[in-house]
Order: sequence, then C-alpha cells, then structure tokens
Amino acid sequence: MKLKTFIPLLLATSLMLMVVALYSGFGLTESDTGAYIYMGIRNTIPIDRSIFYGWFIRYASMWSSLWYALFAQNLLLAYVLLKYVFQIQNSIPIAIGIKIQNFRDAETGNDPNSLLPTTDSQSRFTLFTVITIVSFTCVSWVASYLMPDAFAGILLLSILLFFTYRAGKALQLVAYALIILLAMIVHNSHALIVAPFSLVLIVWAMIKKHRTILKRSLVLLSLSAMSWLLLCTVNAVNGYDFTYSRGSHVFMVTKFAETGILKTYLDDNCGTKNLKMCNYRDQIPAYSWDFLWDAQSPLYKTGGWDSNKKEFGVIIHDVFTTPKYMEMFMVSAATGTLRELSQVQAPDYTTFQGRTSSPGQSVSVFFADELNEYVLAKQNTTGLSATSANYIYYLFFLLSVIWILFHSRFFEKELFFIYGCILLFFVLNAFVTSTFSTVIYRFQNRVFWALPATNAILMIRYYWYRFPQRANTE
Repeated sequence: MKLKTFIPLLLATSLMLMVVALYSGFGLTESDTGAYIYMGIRNTIPIDRSIFYGWFIRYASMWSSLWYALFAQNLLLAYVLLKYVFQIQNSIPIAIGIKIQNFRDAETGNDPNSLLPTTDSQSRFTLFTVITIVSFTCVSWVASYLMPDAFAGILLLSILLFFTYRAGKALQLVAYALIILLAMIVHNSHALIVAPFSLVLIVWAMIKKHRTILKRSLVLLSLSAMSWLLLCTVNAVNGYDFTYSRGSHVFMVTKFAETGILKTYLDDNCGTKNLKMCNYRDQIPAYSWDFLWDAQSPLYKTGGWDSNKKEFGVIIHDVFTTPKYMEMFMVSAATGTLRELSQVQAPDYTTFQGRTSSPGQSVSVFFADELNEYVLAKQNTTGLSATSANYIYYLFFLLSVIWILFHSRFFEKELFFIYGCILLFFVLNAFVTSTFSTVIYRFQNRVFWALPATNAILMIRYYWYRFPQRANTE
C-alpha cells in the first residue's frame, strides 16, 4: 500500500483504538499510572518496575500533554495491527473452493496479486476490518490506558509479523525486531514471556527442520537477552546492583504470602530461624496488593523493600530447595495459570482515580493544565463499565471460534503456526503474570484480544475471496 494511503489509515486506526479514552474524556489510569508518570518525568529509577515506560511517557508527552503519550502508543499499536492485517490479507491466502493454485508466483508462475483487491478497495476492506476489531474485541479498553499493557499486544503482533514476514526486505524485519525490543523493555514480565516462547519455537523448528523459523527464533531469544541486559545496565549505571529487577525478592515473597506458602514456611521454621517476619506470621495479608502496599503490612513493619532483601533471599532459597514448599509453589503456579487464562474480560468498572490519587497528583504536578480534564473524565465522575460490552465480546469470540473451526480445512499451514504462536504466548503470559505477580484480568486481556482479532481478519478475508467480483467492483 502506498504511503499516501497508509498514513491516513494509520491515523484513523490510532484514533479508533483509543475510542474509550476519547469517550471518557481522558486516558484511563490505574494507581500505577501515577508512578510511571512521576518516575519518568523525574528520571528516577523505580524499585518495583521498569523505567522504560516512564521514559516513554516522558518523551512521548513532550512534557506538554499525556494525550500525546497515549496517541503515540496507539500509533505504534495501529502500525503493527495494520501490518498484521496486510500480512494475512495479502500473503496468507485461504482456499475457498475456487481454484487458487498455491497462490505463490515463485512456485506457479502466476501473479499472486491477480485475485487481490485494488488499492482503493483494499483500503476500505482494511478500514472495515479495523472497525470490526475495535467493535467486537476489548482492544480499545487496553489501548486507552496510560499503562504499558498495550505493549503486550504490540509485542505479540510484532513477533507474529517477524516470523511470518517473507517479502525479503531486511529493513522491515529490522523494524519489527526494534519494536519487539521496545515492547519487551517497558514491562518486566515481557522478557520473561519471550525467553521461553523463543526456546519452544527453537525446539519446534529443529524438529520440523524449518531453517527460517529457527534463525528468527534465535534472533528473538537474542532480543530477549538484550532486554535483560538493558534493564540490568540501567540499574547498574544508576548506582544499583546489576539486576533485572530491584524488587524481585519482594514480589516473590508476596506471591508466597498470597498462596499460603509463606505462612506454612514461617510456621515450620520460626522455631529454628531468627526471621523478622516471624513476629507477624499471623498477620500475613490474604491479598498480594495488601502485602505490597498497605502501610500496616508485615513488609513495612519489618523495614520495607531494601531492609528485607537478605531475609527474603533466605526464604526464597529455602522454598525453592525444599520439596514440600516447591510442590506447593508448583501447584499454585498451575492453578494460577489456569485461572489467569480465563481472565479475558474488559473491566466491569474502572477504578475511580480522583485529584488526590497517585495519578491525580502526578497530573497536577507535571501536567497541571490537564488536571480539570482529568478530574472531569467519565472514569472519575460517572464511572466507566465494560459489563455490557463484554457480552458482545464473548459472543463474537464464541461465534468466530466456531466459524474458524468449521473452516479450518481451508487454511494454509502458516495460519496454524500463527494460531499456535498466539496460544503459546497466552499460556506463557498467564504463567508468568500469575506466578510472579497475581491473577487479575489486566494481565490477560492485554493480549487476549489478538485472538478474536485474528478470527475477524480471516472471516472478512474469506468472504472477500468468496465474492471476488463484488469486492473488486466496489
């Protein structure tokens, strides 16, 4: 598609993706949004998260407006989404009973563009596809947040593009690789997902003797290692240890607290080990966020994050080297993964974040001219709920899956590879987030929308081929 056609389509898609934010009157926020804004603008390395999304806000906002930052992340999401639509639309044909012989000119000598839509009708087709995706998936509820969640979808789509791109232009592959790297470093969970993802594909490619997938899997693994190196280097340069996450010990023990492992461990060991946490073994909060953020949590009564590093290190070592606790951890990881896989809904309600909340305070300090706009947004006045929309999303997902299953015999092998990658990413995303953080809808719906979106592209593409005369005369 020509640049003069692609750019308007890119801008329109970006605006459609942030329709929930536009309806609310401001970008949606979580309590963490305030920390990202503060750390990014103040250029302060956080103990509990990656600094890179904060830096993204810092520079994308141009110190002027959070709307710029929100639009920038949606512009990037729109770019990979459109490329994904084009990739399936133009490069992965679907046999529909009409005679399409292989559809590859390298093998057949035929022009693969002979059955494709013209540029004008292709633009209309793509626009209709994007409207369908925005209308029938929860993507806008993810993309409208001033949070790094949108980058999980960007990461998944850019990985799929990286593996299925076959036009031979190295520059485009480099662009996808750079987007993958950016998407990994904005959130600590992303590299943890990509590393095992790439290892699984390496094994699969070796078994299938697929050289292209093997080479690109190795590149993906290298990008994961590079993201680890970047995050460790940032911490080291700023006077901290050469570590991936300065707060990993706290998050791990928080998970032990949430799953009951910590209480069992303390009951078993407090008689023989001198641990500060023993004084509060009967006060372990049931929810991870209470352990992490409540001022009355044992975490803060024993000195806080840094003061507990040595003791928590002992607890973590003992848990992972003792069969009893390791079995408990493995069971909780398995059940947590299954629970997280089902957390695919958009928010039933958006949390009120008023003027005195963490994001409200950050907006008032750094973007004071947008404070009234922030306070008067629907999220912070009448409230926003996706409860009704969720019924539509569920119904579309169910019907689209049924359609895909009935028409899967028409698909090329490459489409099965795409679906396999999506499902693998879902499982690893659920495992990493539920095992090392907590079970919450935000962590799964941030990528789940890619599955019904793929279904939508294929359904629309099927009927585009099914009625080629109509499609090309519109």
